[in-house]
Amino acid sequence: MNAPDVPAAWQAALAAEHQAAFGYGLLGPHLRGTALALAVECSDAHEALRDATEQELAAAGQPPVPPEADYPQLYPVPGAAAAGKLAARLEDDCAAAWRFLYASTAAAGSAPPAGVRAAAQEALTASAVRAARWRRLIDPAHATTPFPGV
Repeated sequence: MNAPDVPAAWQAALAAEHQAAFGYGLLGPHLRGTALALAVECSDAHEALRDATEQELAAAGQPPVPPEADYPQLYPVPGAAAAGKLAARLEDDCAAAWRFLYASTAAAGSAPPAGVRAAAQEALTASAVRAARWRRLIDPAHATTPFPGV
């Protein structure tokens, strides 16, 4: 069995961050009050993580994957309920991508660049927490997901 491709997993995590940054732009106009404040907070976090990940990849000699021009799988967003569900999905997608990078660094045949595994764990945790916040906001009875990112 081949060891996971850490650079490819790292690029996939960046791609998930690109999608999240784009997605929050789609859902923001449908939200008000607490939900809008949470969307802005989440968007800012994803944009910062996206930018940091691009810099880290470049520093490791890996040209960062560019964002897509559009993400049609995120449409439509007809209202606030759909926007909240999309936000939770964006967070789940990011958690899954960062979890895969975390697992890839553990199974890799050689040591990943310094700090990648810790950054992946931190990003996974942050996305899982944001997803739980969205779920609590849109459906308090189902606010948590066991094993986020899986």
